[in-house]
Amino acid sequence: MASGGRKRSPDENPYKTKGKVSLRALFSGLVVLTFLMTLAITLFASYHSEEKLLQERTLEANQRESQRVAHAIDMMYLSVEKSLSSFGGELATPMSLGEADETAKQLRLLYESSGRFDSVFVAAANGKIIDSYTKSGAEDPAAIDVSLLKQALNTRKEYRSLFYTETEGDQAVVVSEPIYDANDKYLGVIGGVLCMEHANVLGSLLGSGRSASDFDTVGSYSYVVDDAGRLIYDPNEDRNEEEAGGNLALDRILIGMSGSVKVTDDANGEYLVGYAYAPRTGWGVVSQTSAKALRTEQFEQMRGTLVVVMGPFLMLACAALFLARRLAAPFVSLADFVLRAVDRPEDEALPSVRRHWNREADLLNRAVMRSVREMKRQNRDLNDFALKDSLTGLLNRRALDEILEKLEGDNRPFSLLLMDIDRFKAVNDLYGHAAGDEVLRSVARTLEETLGNQDLCGRYGGEEFLVLLPGRNLPETYEMAERIRLAVAAHENSLHIPVTLSIGASVCPMQSMRVDDLFELADRALYRAKEGGRNRVVV
Repeated sequence: MASGGRKRSPDENPYKTKGKVSLRALFSGLVVLTFLMTLAITLFASYHSEEKLLQERTLEANQRESQRVAHAIDMMYLSVEKSLSSFGGELATPMSLGEADETAKQLRLLYESSGRFDSVFVAAANGKIIDSYTKSGAEDPAAIDVSLLKQALNTRKEYRSLFYTETEGDQAVVVSEPIYDANDKYLGVIGGVLCMEHANVLGSLLGSGRSASDFDTVGSYSYVVDDAGRLIYDPNEDRNEEEAGGNLALDRILIGMSGSVKVTDDANGEYLVGYAYAPRTGWGVVSQTSAKALRTEQFEQMRGTLVVVMGPFLMLACAALFLARRLAAPFVSLADFVLRAVDRPEDEALPSVRRHWNREADLLNRAVMRSVREMKRQNRDLNDFALKDSLTGLLNRRALDEILEKLEGDNRPFSLLLMDIDRFKAVNDLYGHAAGDEVLRSVARTLEETLGNQDLCGRYGGEEFLVLLPGRNLPETYEMAERIRLAVAAHENSLHIPVTLSIGASVCPMQSMRVDDLFELADRALYRAKEGGRNRVVV
């Protein structure tokens, strides 16, 4: 009679592989996915790192530019003041004698040698303008603002007016120097008018000469504000009639600061701004670059980078696919080895497997053979880790509690030192938690170096440390506590942060036999040490 079914041979493989992904296919897929993800992550990381670097360099460059212009403005005013003072000295005697020809000659020399004035003038102490000069020759004396001239005369020392608008609509400022004769008699002033929108003044300092359309493509330019935050010069003539809007950079300039900052303009977007304060004039210089323009430039660079790397990437991907299939072959053999080992669990010795040319496959095979031995070693390590503080390497609270319980049960005399790092929260707040961790490690090392072989120390929590001194009496306890306190205070850690300890101590059995009572006594002593000014020992 025919059998109703066939018995499975023990040599047959009981594991079905239909519908499973082969190792070769998996390796190939992983290679392709890895390359694609690597390319994407590299481009993404490169974009953001370059964006940050580009912004930092732009902020630094804008700050340097604003500082350069601010310094140049102060030097320009110093040069103007010295020129006026020098020519004023030449005119002291001629003015007193009324030599008009000499006055006109000196004014012309002043105008032509300086190259910065719109016009220059000399006024007597009574307010009468003796002479003036412009590029077109003699100037109508009435063209000079009478109120500003009066202020300059009344000051009787160097004078710089507020900005005012000339008849042509330009922003201008009057500067003057007093004229005294040899007997210190006040004769009048010599001064000039500086027009801020002319290239011979601020335009030359800011690199004027670009057209208005350039500002849309370049995305960077500088402008000047006065000590009230008003716009007094902008190389883009379309903005010269505007008032400078308030922003963080301008607010800082108004209080005499210099630096760099990102500023968001609701109308124009984000700008990378460098700003500088000119102390001699009280003006501020702002150099800014559009973040949008930087991003556009960066996108173009990334597109070019992608085009360049795609060719080598495709070639490398094809080579990696070929190698992946070759690399998968040894692991197929290793899988067969594992199956044979699983099929014969009763064998004391694992089935032998031949050595592979692939290093990883060969290492994996030997790792399986050593796994049990390694697991035992790891269990021992885990037991050690369970009793050690991971940050300092000292005993942790669990280990200390177990030791205290044993000491209490054995009725052995010992001393307990409860210590706390002074103002540790301030260390974290000022230097960061990484610095706080380094301080904890430094204190731990100092404790280990200071204590004797029979003494025990550990981190009890946060910035608190616990030291156990077996067989110590009260004087010995205090002496050791002081030694620890002085050692910690004298130790210089790698961050050069000063560290001190407040220590509270209790002694068993003199004060109590119970651990809870000793802790309470030490805690109270620690509190008194803190209240008493810190960096001290209280028993």
